Amino acid sequence: MINKDRFLAITDGIVAIAATIMVLELDIPDKASLAAISAQWPTMLAYIISFVQVFLAWHEHHDSLALAKRINHRVFLLNCLWLFFITLLPFTTGIVGRSPNHTSSVLLYIAVLFAQQLAITIESVAVRRLNGTPLLDAEVIKPLRIITLIAYVIAAIGTVFLPISGLIIILALSLGSIIAICVYDRKLYLR
Repeated sequence: MINKDRFLAITDGIVAIAATIMVLELDIPDKASLAAISAQWPTMLAYIISFVQVFLAWHEHHDSLALAKRINHRVFLLNCLWLFFITLLPFTTGIVGRSPNHTSSVLLYIAVLFAQQLAITIESVAVRRLNGTPLLDAEVIKPLRIITLIAYVIAAIGTVFLPISGLIIILALSLGSIIAICVYDRKLYLR
């Protein structure tokens, strides 16, 4: 068995580094003007999406491990796969920031976002099965998983016709997911 505390510590460290590195794709403009800053909108949009998606997945990661007592090698390897895709996000964020109207750039970005979401979902299921623990926040997580899958497919199809549409769909998914989780948490708090 793998020590849960060390497992969480290394995962948290890698997620924090990946999220921090993504901001380095934003250039500090020579002039502090709205025009200079707004010229970076594609990179800023990709950064916002990536940041939110990383921390939504991280939230699911911590929820899946909250009640877990054991971590085995399968869970460890699934976690490594998830972290692999997380660490690819700064790269794909930069690519889409430089070429937001290029179909291949946006499709690669969406594919990496989808892969990291799929990996964390599979890891979450593996943790629950290993430990016999329930899915925390199942009322909101299960529907979000289905909506996420559909949104990624629609975003990929939309990207083929208009690349920026894929980014807008994933941004809407990201914001909708945050709202759903916050509304659900508030509902739990008010009970």
